[in-house]
Amino acid sequence: MKYWIDTEFIAKPFAIDLVSVGLVAEDGREFYAESSQVDWSKASPWTLQNVRPQLDGKAMSLEDLSYALGDFTHGDEHPVFWGYFPAWDWVALVGLFGGLEELPFHYPQLCLDIKQWAIELGDPQLPRQTSSPHHALNDARWTREAWAFLANLHPTGADRRAHGRKNSGQVGGWRGALSGGRPSPMETGAG
Repeated sequence: MKYWIDTEFIAKPFAIDLVSVGLVAEDGREFYAESSQVDWSKASPWTLQNVRPQLDGKAMSLEDLSYALGDFTHGDEHPVFWGYFPAWDWVALVGLFGGLEELPFHYPQLCLDIKQWAIELGDPQLPRQTSSPHHALNDARWTREAWAFLANLHPTGADRRAHGRKNSGQVGGWRGALSGGRPSPMETGAG
């Protein structure tokens, strides 16, 4: 199943402080959560003006957020994640599980990029976002719209899959009992 993702975050030297995450699943389900562990003292004026006012305040710990996200994708043995310029989004999402080697065993270690696909197709103008930008769920919904636009232009490209691991013998460790791997830092309290 495909999932279109977006996050809002505070970029700090050597770290990303996750603010919120939004996912839209191919079957129409949606996931949105906010972190209760944001260090707003590190936020830029832009983030304080454009992201913070859109939060609904129903925040949860990063650990609870990681379990909720895992539950949202549970049962999907071949998830495919798509984002728009998703490098930082993917690092923030992966960080919820402790790192690449701790991802749920069925997660790919990469996120496919709408913008890269658009460039491959001559960089057509993508649809305008009509909802408020810089809200993770609104942006994830728009990412799905942009994907649909590109899929209409290039139907065979819509079937792209991200699978495998950088190190082929590597087994994910999140929820160790489910994956057969060791517990993640989130499970042991070390993260």
